Amino acid sequence: MHRATPLNSSLRSYSAGGARGVVDQVDDSKFLQEMAGNFMHNESRKGCEAPQNYGFTSVVFDAEKDAQGKIKSAAEHFTSFMGGSRSFPIAMMDDRRHRLFKLDKGDTAMFRGRGDKQQFHLTKDGGFWTAPQDKTVRMHLVQQDSESNSTMDQGGGSSGGQAATRDAGGSSSGGSAQQGGQQQQKRGQQSLYKDGQKSPLFVEVTKDKTRMGGNQCHLALADGNTYLHCHTDKKVYVGAEAGKASFDYLVTLSGPCVNSLGKIG
Repeated sequence: MHRATPLNSSLRSYSAGGARGVVDQVDDSKFLQEMAGNFMHNESRKGCEAPQNYGFTSVVFDAEKDAQGKIKSAAEHFTSFMGGSRSFPIAMMDDRRHRLFKLDKGDTAMFRGRGDKQQFHLTKDGGFWTAPQDKTVRMHLVQQDSESNSTMDQGGGSSGGQAATRDAGGSSSGGSAQQGGQQQQKRGQQSLYKDGQKSPLFVEVTKDKTRMGGNQCHLALADGNTYLHCHTDKKVYVGAEAGKASFDYLVTLSGPCVNSLGKIG
């Protein structure tokens, strides 16, 4: 049994009771995100691991500070000490400065900072991707093929793999390149949205125009039929998909069109 003296109880609370405080800044360059922030009075830490749910990730804003460097406003962390060891803190973070709140029961959402007004919100009425008019809403295909989700690049034989931890800069407690067969372990991935901005395969909405691009672009109705077809031959077919009807050039009062054809019959 534990001795339930005030001193022992205080020590257990200090060691294993967890902590909460404010987040100074986050390091998202590691394979597992890390947080630096304040804990108890005059206690600050850095390099605290902050695991997130698989498939979802976020980076909170840095703390806002006064001229003396004192934190005025910040995201908050709620930290547990694994096994009661204060050398092994695991942090969970949220930011009441920017949190999307007052949702209905059952709603789920993703969001950026409150000033960005960018939200992806699933409600009982449907899913809504919202952004202000000075932003771009874009869906695109990057010009790459998908790859295997295996964590190992096979380069021949291997002496066996180990779980790797912590550092995105190269250092690791597990083997990233095994001796002999040079089996290279792959970890993490980087954002692709900037690569996608250069892709010709996209649907994009801005305040000035709505565009779509691809090798061929079809506008279709619920019956599954195409009624406007931009073809790889750089001609526009009106009324049906090219090759599935007879077409001839459209004629205007000023003469025939040079690249627009209409369905005949």
